[in-house]
Amino acid sequence: MSSGQPDRALLRDLTWLPSAHARRAFLPDPQEHARRLIGTVTALWPSGSSLEVPLGTTAALALLPLADAESPELAHDIAALEPAGLVTVLRQMWAHLWLSQPYLVERAHLLWRWLADPSQQTADTVTELTHHLFKGGVLEFGANPERYLATDLLGRLLQQLSDRREKSGRGAFHTPDVVTDHMVEYFADDLPPGTVIGEAAAGSGAMWRAQARLLHDTGRDPAQYRWVAAEIDPLTVAVLGANSLLWRLGSDVVIACADALAGDSGMAQAQLERAGATARRDAFVADPHP
Repeated sequence: MSSGQPDRALLRDLTWLPSAHARRAFLPDPQEHARRLIGTVTALWPSGSSLEVPLGTTAALALLPLADAESPELAHDIAALEPAGLVTVLRQMWAHLWLSQPYLVERAHLLWRWLADPSQQTADTVTELTHHLFKGGVLEFGANPERYLATDLLGRLLQQLSDRREKSGRGAFHTPDVVTDHMVEYFADDLPPGTVIGEAAAGSGAMWRAQARLLHDTGRDPAQYRWVAAEIDPLTVAVLGANSLLWRLGSDVVIACADALAGDSGMAQAQLERAGATARRDAFVADPHP
């Protein structure tokens, strides 16, 4: 993790950040785009460092266009914020998404719980990382389905941030996009709306991404389907929750943190957790100031 205070002159002088129009004009193809964003993060957070902060920062920035479609045009305003202000924006982004998707946001809690009380060093480094990711077009990646559905940005980032021994323990080896894209083509015509799309060892959702991309590319809305998965590693579950938001899978999503391959589907507990998240959101909406 890099250290030290962010350059205050850089915070005031934003000529380093191209306009949204210019950023869109010079984006590489989606695979290369994701590779560059991942390279940016791993350069600041080498493998072996804490994973939740860089993963959570990248997820939050990619999800900003879901919370506010105008966020790519607001990049300069966000980049001008002091670290404490940026942390507040990231908190508000997750809170906004919680109102519409409480279960998925709570599923992803490992990616945002650190925002409750980050150290000054963490806030400074997150600000630096945000600047680099803005310049690399993370907002444009998160705003365009031709990009966010083309590859599993967060899953690939998790893989890159983990060393091989950690990945083996998590079972988080990433299936190549071309493989998953090819696999789902065999079932392209057999998925009417309401179909359950299940995955017993989901990882960060490689198969879900491929299926959602196919649905989108054939004029169908992924949010009209039912998505059910199990994954044993809590951090990977959090990434899958964030991916479900990023890929616009809708509200009919259930993710169990369980070892389904060992006979524990975890679905009953996951259904209770989803109901609980919805009840908490509904209670808040009914009385936001208890």
